[in-house]
Amino acid sequence: MDANETHIASYERYHRARRTSPETVDSYVTTLRQLAGFCSGRDLAEVTRVDVEEFLIDAQEIGNSSATVHKKFRNLRAFYRWCEVEEIVDSNPMARIAEPAVTSKPIPIVPADHMALLLKACGGKGFTERRDTAMIRLWCEAGSPRVSEMVGITLDALDMRHDLVTLHGKGDKIRSVPFGAKTGQAIDRYLRVRSKHRDAGRLEALWLAERGGALTSSGAYQMLERRCEEAKIPKINPHKLRHLAAHLWADAGGSEGDAMALFGWSSAEMPRRYGRSAQVERAQRAARRVSQADRF
Repeated sequence: MDANETHIASYERYHRARRTSPETVDSYVTTLRQLAGFCSGRDLAEVTRVDVEEFLIDAQEIGNSSATVHKKFRNLRAFYRWCEVEEIVDSNPMARIAEPAVTSKPIPIVPADHMALLLKACGGKGFTERRDTAMIRLWCEAGSPRVSEMVGITLDALDMRHDLVTLHGKGDKIRSVPFGAKTGQAIDRYLRVRSKHRDAGRLEALWLAERGGALTSSGAYQMLERRCEEAKIPKINPHKLRHLAAHLWADAGGSEGDAMALFGWSSAEMPRRYGRSAQVERAQRAARRVSQADRF
């Protein structure tokens, strides 16, 4: 094993001990291997400030978004802070590198008429219709599950008496998300058809695949894609429904702190982004009500 793979393996072990989410660890490892490749395989412990700056500039010039460049910067900053603590480096090459700016882009929000068509496409009393309606409605609740959290819901995680679902999130964090009457009704109807499924008594997974087994993340993506085609609307993925849920929360005046607890965010930046998108929409509604040019 070369020096860089040794560093990366040690860093991965550190994050496993901290129970960092696998997705986050993968992001760290990808950035470190990209930097090592950019520096022609030179030991990451010998990389200089100039090397890192040129790597970030190159990442921008080859077409990466400002958010992606910023993420690479954060990944490297975390790695070299760890290297300092572990005394792998004598000096931190990130110490005097300015944090890249992120160009804020409006978050695309699924229009209400598209949601109505999507739910209409799930109309019916069959197994998949009941399941898909319940999943889509739960994705629109405040605290909308990530796709991995959605397919990971078990029967024991449902509290139908108090209309709550317990989610196991990134970094093994657990949170409870309440749902409304329509979502509760949709889940209740799904549970009745689920009870007749051949795997009902064998599997603890809440969401089952029609042909057997538990629904997977891939299956959830495919379900939404199929329903969008049937509804004749642009493609919607689970992340866009999570965006919509966060936007609706902010638009209704929900606080940033509550949003962080409900959606499982560790940074206040995400609720602020949705707060800005909701603020723009409220301003547009107010402008339409005033219609000030109509007075002339």
